[in-house]
Amino acid sequence: MEVEPQEGELGVLVGSPEFARMVDRFAATTGMRLQVFDLDAHPLTAVEDYPRYCRLLQERKACPLYNDPAFLKRGEETIGVCKSGVGHFIAPIRNEKEVQIGAVLSPAVRYGPNSVEAFAELAFQLKIFPDDLIQAADAVQEHDAENLLGAGELVSVGLNLLAEMQAKERVGHALRRLQAEIAESNAQMLTQHVVDALLYLTRADYALVLMIDDSGSDLASAYDQPAPDQLVGAKRRLVEGIAEWVKHADRTVTVPDISKSAWSRYLTEDTVKVGSVVGVPIPEKKNGSTFGAIVVGFDRAREDLEEPLAALESFVAEGLYALVMGRKLMQAEQLALLDLQSGAYSSRYLDDLLDKEISRASRYSNDLAAVTFEIEAFEVLRGKYGEAGLGRILREFVAVIRAKTRRVNTLSRIRDGQFCLVIPEADRAVAVRQADRLRPALEEHPYAAGPNGDIVRLAVDTGVASSEHGKDDRAALLAQAMQSLAQSRSERRTRSFNP
Repeated sequence: MEVEPQEGELGVLVGSPEFARMVDRFAATTGMRLQVFDLDAHPLTAVEDYPRYCRLLQERKACPLYNDPAFLKRGEETIGVCKSGVGHFIAPIRNEKEVQIGAVLSPAVRYGPNSVEAFAELAFQLKIFPDDLIQAADAVQEHDAENLLGAGELVSVGLNLLAEMQAKERVGHALRRLQAEIAESNAQMLTQHVVDALLYLTRADYALVLMIDDSGSDLASAYDQPAPDQLVGAKRRLVEGIAEWVKHADRTVTVPDISKSAWSRYLTEDTVKVGSVVGVPIPEKKNGSTFGAIVVGFDRAREDLEEPLAALESFVAEGLYALVMGRKLMQAEQLALLDLQSGAYSSRYLDDLLDKEISRASRYSNDLAAVTFEIEAFEVLRGKYGEAGLGRILREFVAVIRAKTRRVNTLSRIRDGQFCLVIPEADRAVAVRQADRLRPALEEHPYAAGPNGDIVRLAVDTGVASSEHGKDDRAALLAQAMQSLAQSRSERRTRSFNP
């Protein structure tokens, strides 16, 4: 039998790695491969070679698998009897609505003694000499019925759980694709995949997704328009403004005609004069709040916004599980990349960032610079103010640096009181200027060490490093920065002993 194309609900199940693992476990226990059929007896997996007994029945159109419409329709896992002691293990496959959509079954087995009388009666009906049919039935592979049903019960439980899981992650082709991409995405890629799915579902000309974290701060956002034009910046401002309102109000909004919307014109500085916009919130089912917004825009005004609105609402409703899981992955990724005590990025993030920036500098013949900072007497501060007070100091320290440097520059904590600021497309002279500007700002800032108002002043050493055209690797660049930092520390101590 030819295998049918794997489409629809059954196809998704058969193609999943979870189902493959179930098949492998069943084979390890019973020595047989499971096969999947839809309720019209069309196979969705490869069918093993049939024994002679099965071929005899199939040739005469008497095989119940292919000729009895009720054979695959089962209420629970069981052995479907072909005749006497020959049959198949069968387990129903149901969707999330508990409706059977197919069945898994084993190859034919001989699970009990065969009745000569029963096979003789069948032989007369099929015009087969009785001894030929009886011998063919006795030659079918023997298997213990209890062992078969025991292994099959685990398959049934797994099938039900798999159907429920897939139902939560499915909203047509777009959501299946999105769900598959979530497992391999980082936060930036994931939001882009969501936007791609939105554009596919609604046939919109541009789209934006915005998600916030548990504290209400922006977690991730992505915007895209397949056909770039001069209005890309204005369109992005438009959908960002709409998304902020949707997120705040937790309400769906439709703008059939941008030209008649004063706020839309204001958001775009009156540059986008035609089009329509639709936005829907992404709800958090647990507490009824909203953790994001989805907005799509069209380059022409249209009154029939019911279709894209329904598509977005369906995407959110049926795909909420995938969106929630994606958000959890984003938050987990963000936490893994942050140093929780200071709020700067972690040393692990710094390693990945330097590798990426050095590669980019080498590819485009750019320079790369870095500034290292070290808080003197760090262990004294820890002993005096404890971890809580130290955390307050470090968070202010990070805030001062971030407030006085460009957003493209990235600050990470190396260890204890050491930090590194990565400056893309900059040479050593730029790093020196940054260090000379930031060190006095950090030393003059009053740090609140405790809730009672204790103020601390810090002494800070700085070091600089650069990689011309990305010729130095990460280790060499960091070693250069740490050597410069050690020299700065030595010079400060020399000055302190020679007033």
